[in-house]
Amino acid sequence: MHSCPTLEQIIGHATVLANLQRAMDNHHPGHAHLFFGPPGIGKATVAAAFVQALFCPQRERHGGSGCGQCPPCRKVASGNHGDLVSVTVLEGKTRIGVDQVRQLAGFFSLTPMEAPWKVAIVDDAAEMNEAAANALLKTLEEPPARSLLILITHQAGRLLPTIRSRCLKTRFTPLTQSEMQQILRQHAAGKTFAQLDDQALQQIIAIGGHQLGRILTFSQGEWPQWQEKFQQEMSTLPTATLAQILRMAEQWSVAEKFVWMPVLLRTWMQSRLHRHCHTTPTRDNMASWLKMTQTIDSLLHQASSLNLNRRLVLESILIRLARLQGAAC
Repeated sequence: MHSCPTLEQIIGHATVLANLQRAMDNHHPGHAHLFFGPPGIGKATVAAAFVQALFCPQRERHGGSGCGQCPPCRKVASGNHGDLVSVTVLEGKTRIGVDQVRQLAGFFSLTPMEAPWKVAIVDDAAEMNEAAANALLKTLEEPPARSLLILITHQAGRLLPTIRSRCLKTRFTPLTQSEMQQILRQHAAGKTFAQLDDQALQQIIAIGGHQLGRILTFSQGEWPQWQEKFQQEMSTLPTATLAQILRMAEQWSVAEKFVWMPVLLRTWMQSRLHRHCHTTPTRDNMASWLKMTQTIDSLLHQASSLNLNRRLVLESILIRLARLQGAAC
């Protein structure tokens, strides 16, 4: 879970949030919920915010949302609340095992220590093996008092029909483009993507398969490293030899890096154009850079749509950029 905003801070999913608010207003959120929908769009984030609201003593003062500041809210956010347990695939395993699910029965049998409810979140519930699913079904058939089970999955069809039928179903639909951009700019990732315009953010969202979870993980991992390395290597272009440029093209043409090339190059080109605007460029020079931007966009689009050789396309782009800056290659 990348962050834990409160219910009132969550962007998008208005219908889902309204339904959860109604459940809490009725003073009985249900014994079991199934959160399902496309991956990486905030199901786990909403689940955590829902638990915060259930546990927060200040909920009524915050319009049915957790305050995000009290000890219970902070414990939920950090995953250290005694009345909340999370179940997921253990490291080194491929499925959620029966022993993990059986432990939930013991957890639910205990009286809540601090909160009004005992809550368990299972993510991704479709990854339970057959024995685990059957063990969970027993818990659902005779739910303990003051217990709440939240199942999260993007593959609801893989769950036993008997499990699905015993849950309140909440379908999550994809966020809009503007909602995703707003989340990225407000999240800690906003610092990473602060220099990007809306078009570049749209490219990142598309490359990331419209999965916010995947994009946010990338923004805190490979992206800053790749961006720094790319910027450093691009700064050497004016004095680079042809052999050095070819090596650079080969390194960045591997599929996992090349897919991000439209954003990396766009960011670099924006910084170059910004620099030109604050110096005293000639009209011809500025026109050359603007034309180069269009050329790069066209080449990258052709590489994607026509499945062109990535290395050759990148060689062509880097050589053109080097020559534009006076290199003799």
